[in-house]
Parts: sequence; structure tokens; C-alpha cells
Amino acid sequence: MKNMRKAVSLWNRGHWKDYIFSQGMLLAASLLLVFFISIGLGTGKILQRFLATDLPEEQVRVTPLGVQAGFFQTEQGGQEITEHILDSLSSHTLVNRIDPQVYAHVPAYLRGLLGGRNYYTDITLEGVTDAFVPDSVLSHVDWNYTLQDSSAKPLPIILSENLLILYNAGFAQSNGLMGLTPEGVIGLECRINIGSSSLTSLQAPPVTVNAEIVGTSRNMALFALAVPIELVEEINATWLPDEEHTYSALMVTAEKAEDVPEIVRYAESLGLQAETRRGIAQKAELLVGVVTAALGALAAAILGSAMASAIHTLVADLRNRSYALGVLVALGTSRKRLVSIFAFQIFLMSLVTTVTGGLAGCALAAAVSRVMLSLVPALAIAVDSLAVFPVGWMSAGLGLVLLTSTASAWFFFRKILSTPVTELLRR
Repeated sequence: MKNMRKAVSLWNRGHWKDYIFSQGMLLAASLLLVFFISIGLGTGKILQRFLATDLPEEQVRVTPLGVQAGFFQTEQGGQEITEHILDSLSSHTLVNRIDPQVYAHVPAYLRGLLGGRNYYTDITLEGVTDAFVPDSVLSHVDWNYTLQDSSAKPLPIILSENLLILYNAGFAQSNGLMGLTPEGVIGLECRINIGSSSLTSLQAPPVTVNAEIVGTSRNMALFALAVPIELVEEINATWLPDEEHTYSALMVTAEKAEDVPEIVRYAESLGLQAETRRGIAQKAELLVGVVTAALGALAAAILGSAMASAIHTLVADLRNRSYALGVLVALGTSRKRLVSIFAFQIFLMSLVTTVTGGLAGCALAAAVSRVMLSLVPALAIAVDSLAVFPVGWMSAGLGLVLLTSTASAWFFFRKILSTPVTELLRR
């Protein structure tokens, strides 16, 4: 052991800085690998969460070709969904049932208390049938409401989690209000003014009703505050009596999931557009794939650069030790002992460096996750952490980094051993 320590000391004499630098590059490569695996997979999880849909396979969402958002409608074009269109789809032999959606084309705003502070926002009401309401809510909430009920009971509201994400991403931050979780909004009471907003008001006097958020929904078909459909139809008929009665969307349920493509073709033949679970999933997968590929390309470029630097510095470190190796050979050091020095100096210490870099990468990913969640409330509402730690993938990646770097160093080390001693001593 004493001779071994002397050999290692001679091996490293004058080369400690080179050795520390080579191990530092290996540490950086390991850290970056683990960091990008953790954050990259976490980003994919975030996108899948935001693009999730609970649209059943046997359902088709039929909408006009124009862009509709109730009172905030910015574009209208193509075939509108009229009563005639609804009857035509309902009579199709492959259709089991149709649940319509109707936007209120009347301005409205909502006000209430949140965390002891007043809040106000213009809103769009979206009328839906009880098919859009979770069963857990229907068990204790009567999903029937008209303006005549305003004095007897609060207006039940199903809040779209998509809208909640937007609230947490901008409204809460800009107004200093607290962020909200899907569970935290249930039971919140507020007042809704129908007929006027901060943007405009109609000639007919506005009406104010008490309301309560009774549930939330992740259904991608909901984009606003969902309320009973008969209320929205009454609002449109009362404030805009001359407007043609149309629907903003139809949720068409097929007899069987296999009938969905035929229903889609029929809806498109009527001049409408149709979305299915598969279509939404394909869009989500495409976006996730593009983002993941971009992150992967960036990670590969950075990791490749770090790996190339690590291998280069390890090989350069060995090249600089050619003279020391020649001295050890001239002193009669056996080949087995030289291999032991390499195993300790290069492989064992590189293993320690790689593991340390991996742990540092995990710590960095966790720290970045905490910072991002604190800066973007919408992310904190959606997930507990941006970082994920798949042990299998990380171990395989670190193993590849260690194998690639040490194998390159071992190949060059064997090349040095095959060099005549006289030539090594001249270097």
C-alpha cells in the first residue's frame, strides 16, 4: 500500500490542476445530464397536464368555423349552429344524444371577496346541460336555474380549470390577489351583474344575481363560467330578442365509439368543425413532442460539448503524464500495478465525480423547480414539482457518461503502455 501511495504521488506530481480540471468537466457533464432529464421530463408532464381532456371516446364536439367567445366574440364566419342544424344531427342514426352549449352574448361581470379583498372581473357565461356537470356535484346541486330563481337560491357555477389557470397566471399576480386551487374555489360566493360590464352596457337594465361556485371541470370543451343552459338562453332572449337563436357548440354522443368518424364527416359536410378525443390528443402529443424534441436537442448539444471536453481533458491529462509513466516503467513497476493506478486515479475517482455530478444535478433541478413554482402561480396550481427523478433513466445516463469517458481514457492509456520506455522519457 505504501508503494502504491508513492506511485500515485509520482503519477500526480505537477499534474494536480490538470486532474482537477478533467474531473470538473466530468462533473459538469453529469450535472447537465441529470438536470435536463429531470426538467425535460417534468416539462412534458406539465404540458400533458395542461392539455389533458376528459372528452370520452364516443363524443364529438361540434362547433362553427368562426372563433366564438360569447360577448367577447372576435370573429364569426361560416355555418352557424341553428335549430335546423341541431335537428339534422339529432336525426342521424348513429347519434345517441346531443348536449348543446350556448354562450351568453350579453356583457356581465363578477364581484366578490377573495382573501378579504374585493375582486372584480368581466366574464362570459356559458350555458350547458347537466351532462357537463360532475356526478359528485349533481348529487347535491339542482342544475336548473332561471332569473325567477334568483331570489330563492344562488346561481350554481362550474368553473373551468382552464380559466383558473389563466387567472393564476395573470389576474392574481397583477392585482396582488391570492392564487387559487381547484379545491379552494369550491364554495366561493359572489355576485354576477348581467347586462353590463366594464366594457359596455345594454339598453335594458342590468340584473344582479347571487352565485356560488359548486365545482370545477377539466373538460376542454368548457372555456368560461358554466351555468345552467336555460338561464343563458333566457338572458339572450331577454336582452337580445331580435338575435337568431344559435348554439356555440354541440357535444354529440355516438351510439358507439366506432361511429365517431362517420359523425365527424357528417358534421363537416354541414360546414361545421368537429373535434374528438383522438384529435385533441394528437394536438397535445404534437406540441409535447415539439417541446420535448427542442429540449432534447438543446440538452444533447450542451451535454455533447461537456462530454467532449471531459474526454479531451482526461486524454490530455494522461498525455501529460507520459513522462511519469515512463519513469514508473523504468523503475520496474509492473503492468498490473500501473493498471491499478489507472483504476484508482481514473475509473474510481471518475465514478465518484459522476455520482456527485448526478446528485448536484438533482439538487439544481429541484431548486429551479421551486423558483419557477414561486414565480408562476399557475404552475404551482397544476403540479407539485417541475422536476421528476426517474432513477432508471438517470442511472443509465450517468453510466453512459462514465463508460464513454473512462473507455476513451483506457484506450489511450493502453496506447501509452505499448510505447517504448525511451520514447516516453523523451516526452
